[in-house]
Amino acid sequence: MGFRKRTYAGVTGRKFIVALGGIFVALVAIYPFLPIVDDGSSETWVVLGILVGIPGLVLSYGGYRLPQTDIRPELYPTVGKWCLRGIVGGLAIMIPIVLASDDPNIVGNTLLLTALGSLAGFGAGRYDARAKTRQLELQETVDQLETSNERLERHQQYTDDVLDTIDDVFYVLDENGSLERWNQSLSEVSGYTDEKISSMTAADFFEDDDRDAAVAAIHKGFESGSVDVELELRTKDGDTVPFEFVGSTLENTSGNSVLAGIGRDVSDRVEREQRLEESNERLEQFAYGASHDLQEPLRMVSSYLRLIEDRADEELTEETEEFLEFAIDGADRMRDMIQGLLAYSRVEHQGEPLEPVDLNEVVRDVCDDLDVRITESDADVDIEELPCVAGDERQLRQVFQNLLSNALEYSGDEPPQVHISADRNSSMWEVSVRDEGIGIEPDEQDRIFEVFQRLHSQNDHGGSGIGLALCERIVERHGGEIWVESEPGEGATFSFTLPVRDEHVE
Repeated sequence: MGFRKRTYAGVTGRKFIVALGGIFVALVAIYPFLPIVDDGSSETWVVLGILVGIPGLVLSYGGYRLPQTDIRPELYPTVGKWCLRGIVGGLAIMIPIVLASDDPNIVGNTLLLTALGSLAGFGAGRYDARAKTRQLELQETVDQLETSNERLERHQQYTDDVLDTIDDVFYVLDENGSLERWNQSLSEVSGYTDEKISSMTAADFFEDDDRDAAVAAIHKGFESGSVDVELELRTKDGDTVPFEFVGSTLENTSGNSVLAGIGRDVSDRVEREQRLEESNERLEQFAYGASHDLQEPLRMVSSYLRLIEDRADEELTEETEEFLEFAIDGADRMRDMIQGLLAYSRVEHQGEPLEPVDLNEVVRDVCDDLDVRITESDADVDIEELPCVAGDERQLRQVFQNLLSNALEYSGDEPPQVHISADRNSSMWEVSVRDEGIGIEPDEQDRIFEVFQRLHSQNDHGGSGIGLALCERIVERHGGEIWVESEPGEGATFSFTLPVRDEHVE
């Protein structure tokens, strides 16, 4: 309704101005023929044509052109009112002229003064209307800003309410580590008030080494675009809480880079990991103790079985000798399994410190140890140039010996073909041992890395069933992983990763 009223007022005001100008032009045109005109001479007509007709034309043209100006339509009546004020002013001037003159030429002077007055009013009206237009536009801008600010405040409050419902700590940091934004969880966890937090940096929530690690993590986050770090957050009371912080960089409303993310209390996870680590240590100690203590009685059993076999060889029946051979073989295999279990339990706690190791020398030593098997099987072992890594030389030799032994053992009917190579992938070396043997079924490729898991019977292929599990344990101790890619009848490729020496952190 308001828009329709403003439109109607604009059209009416504009028509009035155009019509007013047309009236002045028409009166000038018929001036000589008016019955009340005292002086209808051509000179007077020309003067009035100039001084009245031109203002009339200006009024009509100006009113017609109003939509092309920056004056708002609802203010057109304001211009019209100023034109009327000009007419009234012209009539007011006419009164003393009539009183002071004997022959005032009332019609001509009235036309002249009202035309000039309305023209002056038109100019003043345009100026006034423009000023009011600016005022209205300014007021509308202010109203829009106020509305936008209200919406922004509501949105800000809504965002704060949403963030405050999150149990995790939410944070936004600038490049200096100062907190630009946070949620209520930070105050609840740390014990600091929002006023205090506003004056703190991220580093202030940590102490000692964690403080330096926090600063380094922030710098890394801005450089790489993301960060993931675990630190001990220090509370106001001096307690520490293990937290995992993740974040990513983005631009704020000012176009500046900030680091935004969340921090999660990982106390439960750390506690579970500690319990699991303690349990693993106890299991390792048990496995080590059990395997170590079992070796002596098993050695005694094997020795007495062989002694019986040697001393009673002529007195034993063929069936008894066969049973005795089974017992000796079983004791030997049990001894191998116990020794493997002992080696498995020693990986973590009895390994050597990780030092620079040349894998070329390691593989050469392994090939020398397996030289008899390589020669007897007519194997072809192709070795590419291998890197120098950070590792335990004795354990890495065990890995290559197990993998190469398997490649020779499971070569099938053809002479073994083995290829050993290494490729760098970012901060890791990927070492591969490929053979062209019997291969492994897809559903068995994960199972082969479990302790005492065998894919073939003891009669077909020897071994304790712990070799690949030992390889996995050693590789994981070095910070890598091991896997196999294989198709039945087309060989297998065992690959494992090791950290590049220069980037390894002991």
